[in-house]
Amino acid sequence: MIGISKLYCGTVEASDALRYGRDSKKLPSHLLQFSKDKKPVVVWNMTRRCNLRCVHCYAQARDKEFKNELTTEQGKALIDDLAQFGSPVILFSGGEPTMRQDLPELAAYATSKGMRAVISTNGTLITKEMAKTLKEVKLSYVGVSLDGMEETNDKFR
Repeated sequence: MIGISKLYCGTVEASDALRYGRDSKKLPSHLLQFSKDKKPVVVWNMTRRCNLRCVHCYAQARDKEFKNELTTEQGKALIDDLAQFGSPVILFSGGEPTMRQDLPELAAYATSKGMRAVISTNGTLITKEMAKTLKEVKLSYVGVSLDGMEETNDKFR
């Protein structure tokens, strides 16, 4: 990930010595930012489909089918390319990635290629079954969006 402050201000941070002094393959996911690897974390907005209508959605996601989304096989080809490039992490996002039936298959495929697979989700579709499935495919991290307490959150979504 790119530090915005560093990008705009050209500053050097005290943590830079740590960030570029470690081997990412040995780090837990939450410490990957301290890796010496300078390869990008890839965010794949794998669908624009979503079960919510968040007013702030950058993807303008809706609960309908969208054309031109990658198929499962095309997604695997993308993952092959990213793994060959050496990208350490693929973050499945959207829209709502859990609306794609092939999310577990693609996440498992990414981990089989040596990448860390993570998802960013609104969390509303994660059942006990899905949570178990996502655990079995060895996701490194699941990020769930919350916009505030119940009333504020519901106003946005």
